[in-house]
Amino acid sequence: MNTATVSCETRVLKNNVKLYWQYNCDKIWFTFQTIKGRKITLDEVPVEFYGYTYRLGYHFVKEFDKSILFRSGCPANGPCIYTLIDKTTGRKIEEFRQLICINGDIEENKKYQFEFIVYADSNYKNLIVNYPDKKQVLKIPFDFQRNNLTAVIPEYQFDKIKLERSLLTLFYTTTSNKKLNLKIDLKSKK
Repeated sequence: MNTATVSCETRVLKNNVKLYWQYNCDKIWFTFQTIKGRKITLDEVPVEFYGYTYRLGYHFVKEFDKSILFRSGCPANGPCIYTLIDKTTGRKIEEFRQLICINGDIEENKKYQFEFIVYADSNYKNLIVNYPDKKQVLKIPFDFQRNNLTAVIPEYQFDKIKLERSLLTLFYTTTSNKKLNLKIDLKSKK
């Protein structure tokens, strides 16, 4: 397991909370250690799946001011689960299905740069722009089917995300291979 695909390095967050993987002969677990030394297990993977921990286990995506975003539960070719954890207590705040452009325009070794996350609602009739730290959610009407985003995982049809001042642009490719973009003014919420 020493050569498994999880980092054995400890990540120290801005508030001095520590995140690290540990393992023994029975399990692999991801620990959240508070500044007072309290240890909370955020995630656990059975030892027989150690080779898949990079897909199944929690992986750091973004540190917000008040929360941490992790990716986990990724099948070989399917959508992942994203979990938002309170940065002080280690408690789960919310869980999301596949996010849009979470890795879209990010060059290698660059962090997710936005203070929001974007995803589709459960009916694929709206895009949601969620600011986790502000507890602000913008709901933008966008019917995936009417806009010809009908792939098995429509979130994968979004290629890139760009923010210039308050104008958010999402670039996507329709099922018929037409390249389009959606512009959202985050100030006016349109």
